[in-house]
Amino acid sequence: IVLITSCSRDEEDAQYIDQILNIYVKDATDKDLINPRIPGSFTSVQFFDLLAETDLRPVSTLSLLKDKDTVTYIDYTAGATRLLDNTTSGDNKNYYSEMLVRFSKTENNQTIIDEDTIKIEYNWTPKSFHVSKMWHSNQLVFTKEEGKPNIIKLVK
Repeated sequence: IVLITSCSRDEEDAQYIDQILNIYVKDATDKDLINPRIPGSFTSVQFFDLLAETDLRPVSTLSLLKDKDTVTYIDYTAGATRLLDNTTSGDNKNYYSEMLVRFSKTENNQTIIDEDTIKIEYNWTPKSFHVSKMWHSNQLVFTKEEGKPNIIKLVK
């Protein structure tokens, strides 16, 4: 005898989650700066959690992927510490993460390191959890637009 049971939730009770960031890094001429096959581009990208209990804890949940045009981007979903913004309350809460982004490459047998910071703000309600804003080196570079993917273009 086989007994199969299942539980389901009403679609109305499901929380919508939208936290994937696609981060492109280019120069002023639109050159892809994180494709290691392009001369002069960075060969390594690392994120370090600035809010973790230990200093500069590596965030290992990012990937370098290519889009349909073979342009490289950073795919980041989660992994850094999220803290509650104490100015929010009730059923609408804001959380934030802060990370150091370390880009590196080798030129003339010398390692060159370029570091930036990013801050990501998330909004939580009982119905939704989503990225709402992102800052790059203290400059607002992204504000969520309903129904659109979280695509961010950083210019270095």
